[in-house]
Amino acid sequence: MTEKNRNRVLSFCRFAIVYVMLFVCAGNITNSMLLKWGFRDDQKGDFAQSYSLVGMMNGDAPKPYVYRSSFPKAAKWLAEQLEPATRDRIFRSITRYDSLHHAYFAGVPDTYWTPTVAIAYHLTYVAIVLATLFALLFVYKLARMHGLSFGHSVGFLAAFSFVYPLTFQRGGYYYDFFEILGVLAACHCVLKRRMLACTLLIAVFSLNKETFFLVPLALLFLHEQDVALTKRVGWLALHLAICVLTRQFIMSGYASNAGDVVEFHALDNLKFWLNPASYLTFYNLIGKGVFTPSLENPLMLVPLTVFFRAAWRGTPTRYRRYFFAALVPVLPLFVLFGFEDEARNFSIVLPAIVLIALHGASRFDTIFCGRSGDVGGRQAVVARVQSVPEVTEAAN
Repeated sequence: MTEKNRNRVLSFCRFAIVYVMLFVCAGNITNSMLLKWGFRDDQKGDFAQSYSLVGMMNGDAPKPYVYRSSFPKAAKWLAEQLEPATRDRIFRSITRYDSLHHAYFAGVPDTYWTPTVAIAYHLTYVAIVLATLFALLFVYKLARMHGLSFGHSVGFLAAFSFVYPLTFQRGGYYYDFFEILGVLAACHCVLKRRMLACTLLIAVFSLNKETFFLVPLALLFLHEQDVALTKRVGWLALHLAICVLTRQFIMSGYASNAGDVVEFHALDNLKFWLNPASYLTFYNLIGKGVFTPSLENPLMLVPLTVFFRAAWRGTPTRYRRYFFAALVPVLPLFVLFGFEDEARNFSIVLPAIVLIALHGASRFDTIFCGRSGDVGGRQAVVARVQSVPEVTEAAN
């Protein structure tokens, strides 16, 4: 095989590995969350006016959840544009197997499982899977961009897909997947200096959730030093203006809906975090009977603290500023309006966490084994390898 053909084969192998890893990791994340929470269709009382996907796509869900109904409404609109014969044919195909219905949408009452609703549910599911795939792709791209080898980048992608589902242990919604894609994509565009693409992404994903305006505020601190302050402020002003318009759009027309603009949980949160037992909790998000620790459990908290403390030392200053710019406004919102340890509320901070983690990924062994322990381990391996010829010779 010529060198050129060999390089082509290796290039295809790298593509195939990343392709397979993306789908396996995306499947792990979406399946873990949806098997546990689905589309929140296990609502009691008036199902059509709950924050199930039916309530969302009809615009009848209570506030503030109804503000995040743009994507389900778009899915319903697309289903309604189909010809009745086509819609009925797709519905018959869906009901013939109904695998997704039984796995993820089982809580939907039969009276609401109409052709339009069924197609909208499946479109939303496809959108969630695609959002997760592209979010993971951006994680991989960030790893390669920051000098990680191919092997380290794939390993980092896998590690991310193992840890990220743990943020859904206390709750999860379809719009969390769209939000994480939006913040990762916007972060990637700023690092690549593709500000027009970043502006388009902010315009699209700010329709997903009313708090997305926090994203451009944090991105102000991610620009490189050679970008003029006037340009940074100019982009920020444009992005905030877009977010204000989209926020007004997605929050209008729901004055008569039940609920309030926000839900206060400050007292519940205080009780939770002051209770020592809260730090020893386990959940079963990954699978029935498979209990994984909460992020504040010492089994997670201690290794994460050690890792990020070491990674922080090698993190550039602008990434640190970006982290604090994303974290500071989210913290009070989490204390007042979040619920106990729902870590998914920190999705806006996640790109900054990924950037910090990348500066410790290549030193993972050193961080947890210590330099001397790592050298000792290599020496032991060398000693075992060197002893193999001697044993073989003695056997002969």
